[in-house]
Amino acid sequence: MKLVRFAFNAEAPRLGLVRGDQVADLRASYNATLLKRGVLDAGDRAAALFPDSARAFLEGGARTREAVAQITEWVSRPLDAVRLLAPIADPGKIICIGLNYSDHAAESNLPVPERPPIFAKWTNAILDPGGTIRRPRGCEQLDWEVELAIVIGTPARFVSTEAALDHVFGYTIVNDVSARDFQFVTSQWGLGKTADTFAPMGPCIADRTEIPDPHALRLRTWVNDRLMQDGHSSKLIYDVRYLVSYLSGLFTLSPGDVIATGTPPGVGMGMKPPLFLQPGDVCRMDIEGIGTIENVVGEA
Repeated sequence: MKLVRFAFNAEAPRLGLVRGDQVADLRASYNATLLKRGVLDAGDRAAALFPDSARAFLEGGARTREAVAQITEWVSRPLDAVRLLAPIADPGKIICIGLNYSDHAAESNLPVPERPPIFAKWTNAILDPGGTIRRPRGCEQLDWEVELAIVIGTPARFVSTEAALDHVFGYTIVNDVSARDFQFVTSQWGLGKTADTFAPMGPCIADRTEIPDPHALRLRTWVNDRLMQDGHSSKLIYDVRYLVSYLSGLFTLSPGDVIATGTPPGVGMGMKPPLFLQPGDVCRMDIEGIGTIENVVGEA
């Protein structure tokens, strides 16, 4: 399952599934399925099971997954006729892990951490694929970071590493956009991480049937068609199982929470000389099994 939020023309965003070169409207498809069976309140049932929010869909748990499996009448549009949005716009938490690839720590001239560094982004940072990354006023060192992001599917508290993946719904791409000249003003990184548009996300949430092993994925970034990052999730210092278990020991992970797992080497800050994003630049990111997001850079 590749879960998406999409918009068609001026219609409100809807939840859908990517099926080949089509996007199936989940609510409309379930409604059509129930109508064919003669269910009189099909519309109300479909609206209750398939809200416009991916977070609400995930909070529905097994009930919503079972409803998807029952769909027989698919109502679809061509993928190239719709606009894909950030697949989850209202996560309860966006948790970010820093320095989670040893070679990225080296290019940043920082030691490999003994524990995962944790910082947060907020929903104001979420940006749709195709949206414009806004460089904050006064920023001259805007950087890119492709990251594999975990999307939690069921509540997790004090879970073991062995059981951790049972609480994961799937994975998406997050660009952990960073204003380096703001980031290191203090010992806390938040100033350089939390601006509007600093978390482009998408294009889908690929579930665990699509990605059975999150540690076997290639991650790449191009800036203006120049390959900048080419990493592999097998090189995570703290892998997906560890992160879910570790974080669940600190606080409850809830359906729809997003965990950005860190970036491989190849960021602009680490180049010699450093290279940073400028207005008009195009940043494209790809992770195997998930897809590609592309965003242009503009001024705030």
